[in-house]
Formats: sequence, C-alpha cells, structure tokens
Amino acid sequence: MTENKDTIPQSAHTGYASLLSGFQSIQLGTVSTSGTPEASYAPAVLTESRDFYVHVSELSAHTANLRDTQKASVLLIEDEETCEQIFARKRVTYACTTAEVERDSAEWKDAMERFSEKFGGIMNHLKGMQDFHLIRLSPKSGRLVVGFGQAYDISGEQMETLSHVRGFNGKGHRNEPATAHAK
Repeated sequence: MTENKDTIPQSAHTGYASLLSGFQSIQLGTVSTSGTPEASYAPAVLTESRDFYVHVSELSAHTANLRDTQKASVLLIEDEETCEQIFARKRVTYACTTAEVERDSAEWKDAMERFSEKFGGIMNHLKGMQDFHLIRLSPKSGRLVVGFGQAYDISGEQMETLSHVRGFNGKGHRNEPATAHAK
C-alpha cells in the first residue's frame, strides 16, 4: 500500500483499510461560488482507483457546490460510540476534485450498479429521479489519523502512499510548561 512500508506501522495500513471498507456515507465539505461553506454528508461508493461517487439531489446545497466549484473535502471518521479516544478518532480526509458524470454513460451505469449492490432496492427509485446527479470525487491528497502522533499524509495515484507527519517543527506533538503562555 505504500512506498515506505518499512517505516509505516502495520496498524496505520490496517486503520486506513478499515476506514475505507467500513463506510456507508461520507462527510462533505464544500463551498459555494460566493464562498459560503457547507458541511453535509452523502451516501457514497468507492472504486478500486479510490474515486468516490455520490448520487445527490439538486435540492441540496452541496450539489450545486460540487458542480460549480469542482472541489470538495471528504471525511471518513470512526464512530463516536466505538472509538477508543474521542480526541483521536481514526479518520481520513481527502482534498478532491469533482466532476459530474453524464447520465446513462458507461461510468454512470457502473456507479449505479455499485450503489445498488451497496444500498439495495432504493436505488431503483433514486436513479430514475432527474433532479439527482452522479458526482465523481477524485482525491488529490489526503491525511490519515489513527491515533495521537499517528498522522500520515496520503499521496500516490491511488492514494496508497503514507508518509508520517511530523508537524511544522519536525517534532510532532509536544508539551509546553503551563507558565510558557502566562503573562
């Protein structure tokens, strides 16, 4: 999964694989053409090449944002109920470019099949709704967090390369004396 396998612990690879295989929906960060931010979510599927697809309605603000700006942030995050530490929930974020997929194209049909396999019969209804659009979100960079001091930049053509994040000073987390900020 990564070029520097020797330096990246197996737990990082396992945590990454678990996040990617266990989701039903993604958290979306989008922005309008006027700069208004929008936080939302959408059920999604993932391809082998690590492209996400969402099938979203024109009634949602994020649909216009995805279509108009062609940028989004995607977040997959560990459930609060099952996490070991709320301050260090396992998560992966991606900076993505977006593109609308033409209805009834080969790509659209493949994605709709993936949605049907994952979500069942509701897709028979939703795929016929003309106000719904299929959007491909293609990650260009990412960040994986699997615990305190366990943050990794994600890169590579299929988002497979992990590189340990050391922080702006190269040291990662640090403790400072409480009096350092007191005046």
